[in-house]
Amino acid sequence: MKKIIFLSILALASLKTWSSPVNKTEREFYLIQIYHCNSTSQINGVDAYLKNTYLPYLHKMGIKKIGVFAPIDNDTASDKRIYVWLPMPSLNTLDLLDQDVEKLDPMTKNALVDLENQDGSLPYTRVERIITKSFIDQPKYEKVSSLTKSPARIYEYRSYESPTENMHLRKVHMFNQGGEVTLFKRLNFNAIFYSKAIAGARMPNLIYMTSFNNMEDRNEHWKAFVASPEWQSISNMPKYMNSVSRNETVLMYARDYADF
Repeated sequence: MKKIIFLSILALASLKTWSSPVNKTEREFYLIQIYHCNSTSQINGVDAYLKNTYLPYLHKMGIKKIGVFAPIDNDTASDKRIYVWLPMPSLNTLDLLDQDVEKLDPMTKNALVDLENQDGSLPYTRVERIITKSFIDQPKYEKVSSLTKSPARIYEYRSYESPTENMHLRKVHMFNQGGEVTLFKRLNFNAIFYSKAIAGARMPNLIYMTSFNNMEDRNEHWKAFVASPEWQSISNMPKYMNSVSRNETVLMYARDYADF
């Protein structure tokens, strides 16, 4: 009987250990919305909607820090984009936002969902949505920066797709346990967030964003990164080799009406 009680206690202790999170810091979720446009007119319309309707609505819903960015080559690109980034303490926030939209009557005019132009033309070609979860090594987005908001400030959005789930986890490991996040911090890359995609068109994938005073500052930082002993060591580790199949880098400026 004593043996049975002992085994029961041991099993409960094991279950508690298994269910307890390794990292007690709550990790955030991020919604990335990318508006794809085919004209400057559409871009201007999306800007007006975000500035006058969507961001005030999100602020009212308790989301205080929202980023809106546009690629630096938007003027000459055929696929013109606007990136909206909003942090959420949990996925419940996303559900609450969706519930709010579901209450609206689509047969009546409502500024939150009615972006159609008066002439009947479409406001954009499509909206892409990605949901990501913050990294263990930076569970919260960075609210304080040594940089000031300015028209020249560069925001670098990077997306690393992997060929398999295992390779994706290796790349995430490279950032966290491997020391890449620590290296970014040492070199003062002013990273806003690091995250792994949990839903989106491109999977598996990780996405992060760093920022710099200007383009020259950005180039100097990457030069120091590539030359660093830490990167020379990490990048040559066999366990991290071939973990990325597609790397997308988007250099952007922030919209002046947003919170970054």
